[in-house]
Amino acid sequence: MSVVEVTKLIGEEGHQVPLTLKRSNETGYFLLKPFLPLLQQLLSGEGDATIDDVGSTEIDAQQEDRILSKYGILVDTDDSNEKWITGEKAFELMQLLNILHLFRENFEKQADGDENYHQQQQQQQQQQLQQESPHDQDHAGSGTAVNNRELEGLKNESGDSGASSHSSGKDEDVSGSNSHKRPNNELGINVEAQRELGSPLKRLRLDRNSPPDETMASFATTTDVKPAEVSNTRSIVTYNHDLNPSLVSVPLSIKRSQSPPIVPDNNQRMKLEAFLQRLLFPEVQDLSSAAHDTHHQMTFETLLHEVDMTFPDVSLNLNVPVDEHGNTPLHWLASIANLDVVKQLVKNGSNRFLGDNIGESALVKAVKSVNNYDSGTFEELLDYLYPCLILEDSMNRTILHHIVITSGMTGCSSAAKYYLDILMGWIVKKQSRSIEGSGSDPILDTLDLKWVISHMLNAPDSNGDTCLNIASRLGNVALVDALLDYGADPYVANKSGLRPVDFGAGTSKLLSNGISTAGLNHLADPASTTAGDTKVPDTMSLIEEMQALLGTVSKDYDSEVKEHQEKLDRLHKDLNSHREMLAACRDRLAHAKQLQDEHALLKEQLANIKKEIQEEEESFRLESKQLGISPDDDSGADWDSSEFDADEPFRVDFIYDILENKLVNEYGGNIDKLLATESVDKILKHVRSTCSQNGEDKLETMLPPSFLLKARINAYKRNGDRLNSTIDVIKQKQSDLESKFRRVLCLCLKVDEDKVDGMLDGLLQAISSEDPQDVDTEEMQDFLKKHAV
Repeated sequence: MSVVEVTKLIGEEGHQVPLTLKRSNETGYFLLKPFLPLLQQLLSGEGDATIDDVGSTEIDAQQEDRILSKYGILVDTDDSNEKWITGEKAFELMQLLNILHLFRENFEKQADGDENYHQQQQQQQQQQLQQESPHDQDHAGSGTAVNNRELEGLKNESGDSGASSHSSGKDEDVSGSNSHKRPNNELGINVEAQRELGSPLKRLRLDRNSPPDETMASFATTTDVKPAEVSNTRSIVTYNHDLNPSLVSVPLSIKRSQSPPIVPDNNQRMKLEAFLQRLLFPEVQDLSSAAHDTHHQMTFETLLHEVDMTFPDVSLNLNVPVDEHGNTPLHWLASIANLDVVKQLVKNGSNRFLGDNIGESALVKAVKSVNNYDSGTFEELLDYLYPCLILEDSMNRTILHHIVITSGMTGCSSAAKYYLDILMGWIVKKQSRSIEGSGSDPILDTLDLKWVISHMLNAPDSNGDTCLNIASRLGNVALVDALLDYGADPYVANKSGLRPVDFGAGTSKLLSNGISTAGLNHLADPASTTAGDTKVPDTMSLIEEMQALLGTVSKDYDSEVKEHQEKLDRLHKDLNSHREMLAACRDRLAHAKQLQDEHALLKEQLANIKKEIQEEEESFRLESKQLGISPDDDSGADWDSSEFDADEPFRVDFIYDILENKLVNEYGGNIDKLLATESVDKILKHVRSTCSQNGEDKLETMLPPSFLLKARINAYKRNGDRLNSTIDVIKQKQSDLESKFRRVLCLCLKVDEDKVDGMLDGLLQAISSEDPQDVDTEEMQDFLKKHAV
C-alpha cells in the first residue's frame, strides 16, 4: 500500500515537536495513531491541545475507546492491525487541533492527483459501459434514478443532520435522474455543520471506478414497483418488536421519543459500520469481476450472515448511534429515502421509537430533507415508520411542527406541503387498507383524523407554539390555509401571548369568502366592534398593547435572568463547598498514605527482627550442639538468670570459700604449695565433708547443672586447644624470626652462624653500657674484628 508521509513542526516557537501524518494513496484514509496523543491531551485538558510528549504518549485501549466515542471517530483496521480514518474525519480533527493550516497544502495536492487519476478511470469505465448490451443496462435500470440521487445527495451533503439550523448555503445542484432538482441552499442546511456529523454513510469513500448501475438498489426486494407508485390496496405490515407498552398504552397519547442507547463497546459500532458499508456500497468492498457478477443476488440475510462470520463474538445492534448526534442507521436511511433498506431494518429489529440527542425520530429526519419528496416515497415510508407519528422531541415538537419548520427552509415549501398532504391522506386512507402481521397494533387501531386533530394539530411545543403559529410567523400561506382546513385553531397563543391570527393567519381565506375587514376585526376581538362597523382600528391602543407586551416580555426576561443567576450562585457555592470537601479528603488520603507507609516500614522491620531471631536461635542450637548440650538438657535451664553468666569468670562460691580459707590458713597464701600438696580427690572429699557437717547435702543443690558444667568443661577444652595451637604458631613464628635475625647477624659480622649465639652477650653488653646516642661505632668494629675468624 502506497503511503504519503508529511512531517511538520507543531507548537509555539522555541517549543516545537515534529508531527508526522500518513495518508494512503489507495483509499485516501489517514493513520489514526498520530492523532491520539493530541486528542487525549485535548480531552483531558478540555481546551486546546498541547504538544507535550506528543511522540511518546502511550494510549491504552480504554483511553482510545473514550477518544473514539467522544469525537465520533469510526476506524478501519488493515491486515497489520493499524487503524485508519477517513480523509474527511482527518481534516475535521486537524481543524479541531488547529493544525489544518500546516498540512492542508500538502494533502490537497495529493488529493488533486488522486482526483485526476479517478477521472481517467471513470472515463474508461464509461467507455466500457457504452459497449455493454442493452439487456445488461436495462437489468440495472430499476431503482437507479432514486439511488443515484441518494449517492449524489450524500456527496453534496444534502441529507438532514438532526440539527435545527436553517441557514442558507451556496447553490449546488443535486445530481439525479428525477426532474425535481434541489440546490443545497433550498434545504437551508449549513454544509460545514453537516460535515461534523460523522455519519458512516457520508464517510464511505465511494469508488468512482464502479459502474453507475451498481447502487443501493441491488438490495431492493420489490424492484419492479416504482417508489412513486402507491396503491391503496397495498397492505400495512405491522411489527411488534419495538411496541413498548409504556409508549403505546391505551388511550393513545403523544409520547417523548426514547433516548439513543449508550454503547460502550466499540466493537458493536465497528460491526455495524462494516455491515452498512457492505450493504450500501458493495462495489467498494470487492471490485473483482466475480463480485460484480454475484453481489446483485446477495440478500439482506446473506450480508447478516457474512458480518456475523467476520465478527463472531459481537452481536449486531442496528440501534447503535452512528454519529455524535445520536442518529441511528434508520434515521439516516429515512432521510435519504432509501426505502428498501428501511424496510429491512424495521423487519430485522430497528427501534422506530428512538430519537437522536435532541429527540428527533427517523420520520422527522425524513421530512427535514427533500429526498422523499423527490423520490415520492413518503407515503410508503409511513407504512413502516407510522409509530413515529405519536412521538415528540425534547422541545415537545411533533411531526407537524417539523413539517412546518421545513417549509421555512429555502426552496422547501413545496416539499413541506407535500409531506403534510401525504401524511393527512395516509391517515384517512389507512382506515380502508388491510393490515397484516402478528398481534394487534394500538397505534393503527387508534390513529385516525379525529385523534390527530385533538392531540397533534393544536399541540404546543416548549415555547407554546402550535404548528399553525409557526407557519403563520414563517408566512407560508399554503400551509396556513391547509392547517386551517384540517381544523387548526388560529387563536391559540404561545407563551409570549402571540396567536396565529396576530400574524394574519386565515385572513386570506376569510377575504376570499367575502368577509370584510370589520368582520376580521370582529373575529380577532369580538368585543371591539360590531358586525357592521367599519371603524378603523385604534393604532394607539395597539401600540399600547404592544408596549405592554414588550414590558411583560422584559419582566419575564429579567425574572428568568435573575432566577438563572441565583441558580448560578448556588452552583458556585456548592462548587466551593465540594472543593473544600475534596481538599479535606485529599488531606485525609495523604495522612492515610503516610500511615500506610509507616505501617509497611514497621512491618518490614518486624519481619527482619523475626528473621534475625530465627538465625540467632539456629546459631545457638549449633553452638550448643558443639558444646555437648542437647535440647533435653537445656529445656529446664533459665538462660536469662544472672546466676551463671557465660561471660563472667566461672566459679562456685562455697567451693571458692573453702579453697580460699585453706590457702590462707594452711598454706599462708602460697598457691603453688597448695597445688603441689592438695589433690583433686582430697579437696573434693574435704568439700563433701564440710557440706555433710551442716546436716544436709548441699553439694548437688549448690552446684550448677551438670550439662552446664559439661558445657563449661568442653568450652575450656576448646579454648585450651585453641590457645595451645596459638602458642605453637607463635613459637614457630618466633623460631623463624630468630633464625632470620641470626642469619642477618651472620652476614653482617661475617662469622659463622653457629658462633652468633656466643657473641650476642658481649655485643649486647658493649651496646648497653653506653648511651644509645653515644655508642662508639669504632669500638664496636674493633670488637667485631677481634672475634672475626
